[in-house]
Amino acid sequence: MNQPTGVQIPYAKDELDNCLQNWEVAIDEWQHAQLQFAHSETMFKAWEAATKSAIMATKVSAVLAEAQVRAKEEWAKRYLSVQKDSIAAETKKRILRLAEAKWESERSRQVSLRGLR
Repeated sequence: MNQPTGVQIPYAKDELDNCLQNWEVAIDEWQHAQLQFAHSETMFKAWEAATKSAIMATKVSAVLAEAQVRAKEEWAKRYLSVQKDSIAAETKKRILRLAEAKWESERSRQVSLRGLR
């Protein structure tokens, strides 16, 4: 699933390089979590639609069929799983933003130090 971004730093030379490496890792982890969420959400919606359709085939209204599907314990388990994947993806996104902010902070610090020299 993870595809290389094409940018690889062979080793951390200084704090800025280290921040850049951490940012790249955060991007890859966020991408993986986002793809996992998209997959689980798609599978959940397909399962929910198929189950609802099967109930409606027995001449039950769409509203009642949806209520019956959502009353199932299996629906709750699947729904919570999708929500956990969503939370994981959002957490990775925030970690990504932190990695970017750390890189920006370190870059600014180094620019300031260059000005002092």
